Amino acid sequence: MRLEEQSALVRDAVTAEYAEVVVFITDLGGTTALMLLLSVLFWWSSRRRSALVISYAVAGLALMLSLKTLFALPRPPADAMLVALEDERTGYGFPSGHAFAAAVVYGGLVSAYDRTGDRRALLTAGTLVVLVSLSRVVLGVHYLGDVIVGAVLGVAFVVAMDRLTGGDPTIGFAVAFVLSIPAVVIAAGTTDSLLGLGGSIGGLLGSRRLSALPELRSRLEGLVLFLVGGGFVAVVQAAESAVEAVEPLLVVLYAILVASILLAPAAVGRLEVDALESR
Repeated sequence: MRLEEQSALVRDAVTAEYAEVVVFITDLGGTTALMLLLSVLFWWSSRRRSALVISYAVAGLALMLSLKTLFALPRPPADAMLVALEDERTGYGFPSGHAFAAAVVYGGLVSAYDRTGDRRALLTAGTLVVLVSLSRVVLGVHYLGDVIVGAVLGVAFVVAMDRLTGGDPTIGFAVAFVLSIPAVVIAAGTTDSLLGLGGSIGGLLGSRRLSALPELRSRLEGLVLFLVGGGFVAVVQAAESAVEAVEPLLVVLYAILVASILLAPAAVGRLEVDALESR
């Protein structure tokens, strides 16, 4: 089922000298890169559409953690790894979270931005999902079957969320909250499960203000949003290590993280008003 023999063929096709390229590609399906992408899109383009995909990502994280823990299938052996990556040895191997997340985010963007009829958008999203998925096999942290199932589940999840939410990000975060509760229990309160719970709470609070957020007025404002919003997100993430031993504080921290992404335009808009009034 996990296609072990076929996975070995994929791994053997790439040598260790290309490890940095493979790691870069695999990071395109990681939590940090995907949340940065979605944050920038939220600050610089359609608030509602980007927030919708953020809700998909948070909900998908909770669902994937539950599935991984329930299946409890191991990763490939350590000697299958292209290079030694200790942080990639933890957790279960089936389905692939990176393949799932790439399909949910890149596929979700195509759907949310009404580009399903655009062949270039579909090809770009599909290529990214395939590259991220294959990178996981090449690194030796997943079997081919893991990434295929992960990507297929990701596409199915986007279709299901499209129908459930009707394009409303608040409903998306509500679904994320519902999925995060069993995820915390099943995954025994792992950091990622708490991220799902806190992120869904922050998303519910922040998404209720979407209609009141000011539209982006200039490139300068976009730059300020990136610097202010990105800086605050970095501070919140840096605080993670200081509170990671206290689970309730992690939930609060992750709620602040997602809420700050969604409410950054309001904060920057207020700063601009204050600056104008002080002149």
